[in-house]
Amino acid sequence: MRPLFIFLFLFIISCSGIETQSYEILSKDDSKLINSRLSIDVDHKSNEEVKLTVQIFPKFDLEIKNYLLVFDMKFREDYNDDFMGVCIGPSWENYSSGEFTIKLEDKFNFKNTITGKYTQDEDDLCSNYFYYLRFLEIEIKNGDRYLIGVATDYAQEYPDAPYFWKVNKNRQIDVQGTTNIEKYSLNFELKK
Repeated sequence: MRPLFIFLFLFIISCSGIETQSYEILSKDDSKLINSRLSIDVDHKSNEEVKLTVQIFPKFDLEIKNYLLVFDMKFREDYNDDFMGVCIGPSWENYSSGEFTIKLEDKFNFKNTITGKYTQDEDDLCSNYFYYLRFLEIEIKNGDRYLIGVATDYAQEYPDAPYFWKVNKNRQIDVQGTTNIEKYSLNFELKK
């Protein structure tokens, strides 16, 4: 009876429509606050709605208060389709289409969910949308913040990947080291 239960459980999970991306984030300079695993679950609820669940599993979480992640949708020229329209993408709760922010707090085990609703816009000819992590910030319980480079910041207010900075309570920036993150490598895809 037990193998049948395990088979049914695995079958239900495989048919649920949830796609998972998992990334290992490691500091090359052995900063224990950086080392973690990022999990992004995309649940295609329907052709009108998508549910995104993001969770970070820190290796050493005793000092971490929260993570702040900003995702952005890639521009049209990054797509492989041959069309002249624009990719609008879903409209995220409390945000519009394109960029959205999600906060992962210690009190919720560094996990949060956001829902996106697809628009019926005639100009949106895309069936796939590519998102990448633009900014990643770690706030420590003492008020210090760590800015992790995950993309390129043309305004130079954020480190480029693979560097990370420490910003103390006095807003002084100290370059800390590097990670295993390559530019634009933390990403996910939505399929309408």
